[in-house]
Amino acid sequence: MRTVGCIGCGNMGGAILGGLADALGGKGYAFCGHTRTPERMAPLAEKGVTAVSGALSLAQCADVIVLAVKPHHIAAVVEEILPALGRDKLLISIAAGISLKRLREVSRNLCPVVRCMPNTPALAGKGVFAVCLEDEALRRENRDEVLALFGVLGLCLPLPEERFTAFSALIGAGPAYVFAMMQGMVQAGVTLGFPCREARRLVVALFDGSAALAGERPEHLAQLREAVCSPGGLTIAGINVLDRAGLAGLLVEAVLAADARGREMEE
Repeated sequence: MRTVGCIGCGNMGGAILGGLADALGGKGYAFCGHTRTPERMAPLAEKGVTAVSGALSLAQCADVIVLAVKPHHIAAVVEEILPALGRDKLLISIAAGISLKRLREVSRNLCPVVRCMPNTPALAGKGVFAVCLEDEALRRENRDEVLALFGVLGLCLPLPEERFTAFSALIGAGPAYVFAMMQGMVQAGVTLGFPCREARRLVVALFDGSAALAGERPEHLAQLREAVCSPGGLTIAGINVLDRAGLAGLLVEAVLAADARGREMEE
């Protein structure tokens, strides 16, 4: 039986731990968590997650240790759990901006380390995760386990660390772009006379269905768009407005701006 423990069970840490417990509880895995806010453990306990009183105690009993604390707390937390670290442990950080080199430094190369970047749809069990598996101390079974664990929570993609900023600009920040588009459509729905709650429900279903269709069909996205546009119809009238405004170009510019800012923050 392997044990996965999470230090920091806030929104993202709790979502990851709870999702893993739902999917893998009793299937060769046990789960435990430690957080400074004990009430956050209550919903996780219902999923079979064991609450542990301290970070060191968690690291002693867990085979896989997920660090889900704020980036500025990483060094102190790892320092606290150093006595429990060894080659039989696997340390995974989801803290933004904490490099693999920094993880190796603070853990003093006592155990293999992995850097993981999630996005917020992980809170709904549909996350996209980038994982950096470049630590030379990682064994093949470590790599396979990381991909298997995060793979049950959504799409898990191994990426070289040099691509993490680009991933953050496109996928990490991506939900904000999508929510902005959704909010605009909800606002249009209200303008057309739909109650706000009903407009939101319709727009959420629209994005969910459109994403599912794009995932299932092999056609280019432009072809899927054209399939909705009848000659002289209302859809092409709306599309013409979006094209004149340069929606696609604006989205590209937004992602590139986020990437540029991310690189500035790394310097």
